Amino acid sequence: MAGDGHEEEPEEEEVECPKPLVEEACKPQCVKALLEYQACVERVAADDSGEAHCTGQYFDYWHCIDLCAAPELFKKLK
Repeated sequence: MAGDGHEEEPEEEEVECPKPLVEEACKPQCVKALLEYQACVERVAADDSGEAHCTGQYFDYWHCIDLCAAPELFKKLK
């Protein structure tokens, strides 16, 4: 209501997060890291010791995607 000290706030436009789309666009540039991770997953599946893992390869893959995506994402910051 007008005059009661409460002004209506203008509705803000719903903003869609660009990160998933930018990351998806970067994946083709990181195929080598993805293939290394997938090869590791296959090796680990065949390992009976239970001590093998692919954490390093997983993080290498996402590091590649982050390096590609970061410049594009920072351009979109307000």
